[in-house]
Amino acid sequence: DLVRTARQCAYNFVFYGPAQHFWYGALAGFFPTNAAAGLAANFRPFAAKVFLNQAVLGPVVVTTFFAWTFALQGKMSEYPEKIRRDALPTLKRGWAFWVPAASVNFAVVPLRFQVLYMSCCSIVWNYILSTAAGKN
Repeated sequence: DLVRTARQCAYNFVFYGPAQHFWYGALAGFFPTNAAAGLAANFRPFAAKVFLNQAVLGPVVVTTFFAWTFALQGKMSEYPEKIRRDALPTLKRGWAFWVPAASVNFAVVPLRFQVLYMSCCSIVWNYILSTAAGKN
């Protein structure tokens, strides 16, 4: 679906990409790690990053993506019902996908490549999210 793909690309360009840049920089600033010390020594900041990524960023992404999709379709009146019906199931699917992806990201990916890594992972997730947004 060309229109859905265009909406997705616009969302990623306008919101998701810039948000990731600031989000991962902020997480690194608030929860610094020492790569040379290993994962065991960095477990608390690692766990905090994974948790916040899912507890804060996840719901923001799901709700803004649904809002973006419905706004561009001219169906904002349907948005509240979409959130009630599909936000939690979509978040649960997201946790199953993003917790492992974020764990790899924060455990082994250098900060300068974290947005790139998560953007690559998001290609798969965006298909899942776009499918969920398109369900009636």
